[in-house]
Amino acid sequence: MRLKFIFFVVVFATFNKFSAQIVITEVYYDTPYNEKLLFGNANEGFVEANKHHRGEFVEIYNYSDKDISLKNWYLKDLLGVFWFPDKLIKSGQFMVVAYSTLPNNTTPFTEYFATTVGKGDQIMLQNKIILRNKREIITLGYKIQENIMLKKSSIGWHFPQPERSNFVRDIWKYPSNFYDTKSIQYHPNYPQYQDNPHLYNNYTDNPNPLDATYKPAIENYENIVKEDYQQYYSFLDWSENVKELVEKICAISIGKVEQTPAGNYTNIGKCFNYDSVGNETSAYNCAPNTGTNTASGYTPDELSIISNDIVIFPNPTTASNQYNVTISWSGVALNKIYNLQVYSSAGMSVYNYNPTTGVNTTTFNLQSQLPGTFVANFVLNTGQVVSKNILKW
Repeated sequence: MRLKFIFFVVVFATFNKFSAQIVITEVYYDTPYNEKLLFGNANEGFVEANKHHRGEFVEIYNYSDKDISLKNWYLKDLLGVFWFPDKLIKSGQFMVVAYSTLPNNTTPFTEYFATTVGKGDQIMLQNKIILRNKREIITLGYKIQENIMLKKSSIGWHFPQPERSNFVRDIWKYPSNFYDTKSIQYHPNYPQYQDNPHLYNNYTDNPNPLDATYKPAIENYENIVKEDYQQYYSFLDWSENVKELVEKICAISIGKVEQTPAGNYTNIGKCFNYDSVGNETSAYNCAPNTGTNTASGYTPDELSIISNDIVIFPNPTTASNQYNVTISWSGVALNKIYNLQVYSSAGMSVYNYNPTTGVNTTTFNLQSQLPGTFVANFVLNTGQVVSKNILKW
C-alpha cells in the first residue's frame, strides 16, 4: 500500500528531531488485526472489536551517547497523552510503545513481531492513544515544568479519503502476516518530494520493531540539548547530577613553597589566596604554622580526612532556605583552615573569610548569584588547598 502525505496547517511528514535526544523512528498505525470497530448485525446485536488496534506501535530511539530516564517524557496524538514510566532507555537503544486494551486482555506483542522476542523490557503497553488511519499527528516530547512542554520529535499524515480496509481474516492464526502491512519508518536518504510538491511519499517497509535498517548516528548528548539548557536554564532539574556535582573534586595538589628571607623577621606565617583554578592571587601575614606534619604538608589520606570533616549545608541550596549556606568544620579540620574562598563557575569571588582560632563555622548567602556550581577553596595552615563544590538551583 502506497502512503501519501499532504501538508495541513503544520504537518511533520518527516521524522523531525527538534534538537531531540530521543526520536520517533517507526510508526505502525494500519494494523490488520480485526480492522472493524464492531462485529455483528442489527438483528443479533453488535460486539465491540476490542482487538481492532492490536499491534499498533510507535518506536523510539535514543541516539545520544547518554542513557536517559524517560520520566517526564510523553507521547501524544490528537486526542490522548501517554506519559512514560520512570524507565531508562540506554544509548543506542530502541523502545516500543504498543497499544493494548489495558488492564485486561493485553496485547501479546512478541507473538506479532519476532524481532521483539526476549525483549519484553523494551515494550511498553498503553491505552491512552489510538493511531487513526485517516489523519493523525504523533508527538514525542518532554515536560520541564507544568506549563513548559518541549516538542522533540513528530510525524503526521492526512488522507483526503479513507484508505481501503486492511482487514485480514483470522489474523490471530497467522501473526507473521503483520509483516505484510507496511509501517512508516525513518529513512534519512529517501526522496522527500516527487512529481507534485504538495504530496509527500514517506518511506515505508515491513514492520521492524526494536530494530531498523536506518538509525540516526549517535551524537554527543550535551551538544544535542545545549539550546534547551540555554533557553530554560532556571527550570532545569539537577537532581540526577547533584551527587556528582557536589562531590566532584579535581585531583590536583598545590604544593607548599617555602623561602627563608635575608635579615631579621618575626615568627609569623605567610598565607595565600587562590582563584577557582588554584592560581595564587595574593599573600598576607597569618599565624605561625602549627599541627602535625605542617612542615612537609599533609598526606593525601590526611587531606581526605580533613575534607570529610568539612560540612556544607544545605547543599544544594534552594529558595526554600533563602539560598543561605552554612559551612562548618570539626575534628581533624579544626584550627587548620586559615582562609576560605568561594568562587562562581565564571571564576568570580563571591565570599572570602579568614577564621580565627576556635571558630568552626561561617554562613553566607547566594541569593544574588545565578544558579549553578560554586567552588569553595579551604586554604590550610600548610598552604595546601582542599576544595568542595556548592550547588545552587
